[in-house]
Amino acid sequence: MSLKTLACVVTGMLAGALAEAKPLRVLSYNLRYITSGDKGERAWTARRDQAAELIKSDAADIVGIQEGLPQMMNDLAGRLPGYAVVGVGREDGIDQGEYAALLVKADRFRIQESGTFWLSDTPEICNSCTWGNTVTRICTWAKLYDRETKRTFHFFNTHLDHASEVARQKGTELILARIAQRKPQGPVILTGDFNASDEDPLHASIKSTGLLDIWKSLNAAVPPEESGTFHEFTGATNRSRIDFIYATPDLKGLESVIVKSSLNGNFPSDHFPVRATVEW
Repeated sequence: MSLKTLACVVTGMLAGALAEAKPLRVLSYNLRYITSGDKGERAWTARRDQAAELIKSDAADIVGIQEGLPQMMNDLAGRLPGYAVVGVGREDGIDQGEYAALLVKADRFRIQESGTFWLSDTPEICNSCTWGNTVTRICTWAKLYDRETKRTFHFFNTHLDHASEVARQKGTELILARIAQRKPQGPVILTGDFNASDEDPLHASIKSTGLLDIWKSLNAAVPPEESGTFHEFTGATNRSRIDFIYATPDLKGLESVIVKSSLNGNFPSDHFPVRATVEW
């Protein structure tokens, strides 16, 4: 083998190693929808700059958004150039009602396929509810090609029902069935507000498929009183951990934190977002 050929081989191997090592930074973020009951610093117009800055400063490659109303998605899009938005409003399949949207760094990922399905017995019928829930629930997904690692993976994001245990369990089963149907059968990331703490049986259902709770796998020693993600604008950490990032074992967790940032004592949401960094 000539020196020139050897140099080309080594260069190719190094390039491949670098591609393999490029980490993927994921954020799951319940924004807190717009409601007339939120006054002053809790109003979305007072929180939107802070919410966008949290995403920007966290340098997330992909964000799974929950409770994003159309105005909120527009506000974030204007403040976060470089992110593509994947998702639809749950009420009309276009732009009415909450999104379970993905924010995807457009320069890193090519969106090969995407879609939204309704968590019901009729998942292709817009605005459908059939499991006792009075609030429409959806899951948005995308098949993404990562230009950095030259790999393809699937990303699912959801917001399960807050009131109906049956709707949460059946919604989880539907999402897992859709994950099982993916092609190719490569890596998967699942984010969401599950409205269920980690003792809930639905998490056992998720884990039984091989998906890993990334935060828990890296923070097993953190006590429950420091693990809460839903804090109702108080900053309390001793409430329920209901926001999760799951991934298949072919994605190794490097770090994961519950992001507890605030500005002058004010929080951008009533949930702490959860971040995870994974690599192939």
